[in-house]
Formats: sequence, structure tokens, C-alpha cells
Amino acid sequence: MMDELETGDVFRAAYLVSQGGHLVKATASGGHVILTLSGEALKVEDQRYRKAAGLVEPLTLKENLNRLRDLVKDTLRNNNTPDRRLPHAHAAYPARRA
Repeated sequence: MMDELETGDVFRAAYLVSQGGHLVKATASGGHVILTLSGEALKVEDQRYRKAAGLVEPLTLKENLNRLRDLVKDTLRNNNTPDRRLPHAHAAYPARRA
């Protein structure tokens, strides 16, 4: 059975992707990004994450975390939503060019 889950927690999303979940979409909403994930047994892995009982390969987690952080930043930038942690940076510096 395919489970679907929405979260704004990048660490949680990175863990779930590392456990076989798939990123379906990233949606900007009010300065935040909501990540939608799907996968087999996603709810079981989410419970393991919440209980601090999940095990994951550290390098896989790091790669997924970096990839999702970049996606969140790009999603905010493409929606002209300023990073709420740096309220003045958005106006002072133009978006980076890849």
C-alpha cells in the first residue's frame, strides 16, 4: 500500500527518503515549503523516526538532506518568498544564478 505524507521538516523528509520514500512535490506556502512524500510503509518509517528508533546509512541521509535543503531554497527563491531567517538578505542580494 502506498502511503502519502506531508511535512515541513527537512530532517524528517530526508530520513523518509533515505528509507525508500519518494518526493512527490514541494509547495511554497507563506514562507515555508511543504514536502509531499509517498512510498511503501512510509507511515511505519515515520513512526520509527518519531520514536528515535530508525536506523539509516549516514552518508545516504547526508546526501538526501543536502538535496532537500537545496530544493527548499530553490522553491522559496522561485516563488519570490524570502527566507524568514534572513529577512534583509532577500532584498539586498539578487538570486544566485546556477
